[in-house]
Amino acid sequence: MRERSTAPPARWTLYGLPLRKGLALGVGAPLYLPTYGSPIWFDPRLFAQDEDEWQAIEYRMPTEPVEVIGLVRALHDIPPVLAPYVRVVGWIVEHAPDPPLPSVPILLVPKLPALLPPEATVVLDANAGVAYIEPSVEVLARYQSQLLRVATHARYHLESAHLPIVTWDGQQVQVGGVAADWEAIAWVASVGAELVWLSADTLPERITTIAHALGGKPLWLHDPSAAARDDAHWQRLLRMSAEMNLTLFVDTHDALQEARDSLEAAREALRAEHTPLGALEVGLALNDAGAKTLTESESDSLTPEPPYAVCWRVERFTKEVTASLWAQQAVARALGVRRALTVPDARPETLALALGMEPHALLLPPDALADAKTRLARLSIAECREWLLQRLRRWRDATLRSQPHEWLQQRA
Repeated sequence: MRERSTAPPARWTLYGLPLRKGLALGVGAPLYLPTYGSPIWFDPRLFAQDEDEWQAIEYRMPTEPVEVIGLVRALHDIPPVLAPYVRVVGWIVEHAPDPPLPSVPILLVPKLPALLPPEATVVLDANAGVAYIEPSVEVLARYQSQLLRVATHARYHLESAHLPIVTWDGQQVQVGGVAADWEAIAWVASVGAELVWLSADTLPERITTIAHALGGKPLWLHDPSAAARDDAHWQRLLRMSAEMNLTLFVDTHDALQEARDSLEAAREALRAEHTPLGALEVGLALNDAGAKTLTESESDSLTPEPPYAVCWRVERFTKEVTASLWAQQAVARALGVRRALTVPDARPETLALALGMEPHALLLPPDALADAKTRLARLSIAECREWLLQRLRRWRDATLRSQPHEWLQQRA
């Protein structure tokens, strides 16, 4: 077991509220302080006396962008003089900004330090709600190692089996595969799944091999026993989410809130260890026609903080199941959550019914992924939606049932 160092983790350690989760490492830019000299985040051409000096300075300017983390009292006070070769990878602010928020990690702190060096190294861990200014060697090495692992996981899917699917009308739908166990994740990812779904009661001993096998692809982990987990389990999930793109799914609305509370407690406990944490989100896994589904009456209790995503597990599309799912999609859209369906096969009728729900993701058995991707590229979401509404009115119409198969034949 690693001995905990008694040295401070950084010269300055700021604790705050994550406004946008994420992890960033860069040069600190305290834009709220008076600036002396010519710091790297200012455009040096502003100090040119004439056009010749302007061009001479421009000739010497760096060609590679410098990654900086801006420290400002408020985002609307950002000076419009950031150098053109600077890329802002994170913000540390005193006042919460108005939406829309920048896409980089943002940490809201009570007060910024009164005096900072102009170009200090800053580690921003918005997942844990902490920032390290001039971190110690141990903390810096830990976060650099984590960022390197995440970078090596990222895969450019240049093979046809891994390319994202675009439907006939130009819309994107993530196509994922369902893994039977932890050992099957690598195979599911290798056959072209854009994300992997796994329902499991246990966590693996080693996560690094699985993280590399996923290659940056999301893992949606369904835990049917989330309500019975202890503090050590939640802390381990947070550590896992630092190495992979992980989302947790639970079965009930009560378990959703309990999971969020447990994760927040685990995040507070781990923050004192100054280790990287992941931005673990929590979603709902619902049965297609079970007793616990997403309804209008239940949506009121979710609106303050809706689930990250909702996934319906469909075993068979009957008229009753399809009508129930269509009604629940309207509630999910109103909540603004990601929507996914787990379907049993890649038959044209199954895919058309699922696509008519306009989901963000479809999850299938791994051996059906190749057929599903080929067929989804020849189906239109708009057509399937209109076709689905007609099916709900005339469910047993043989002509309507055969329509998806005819679309596929015409567009082959």
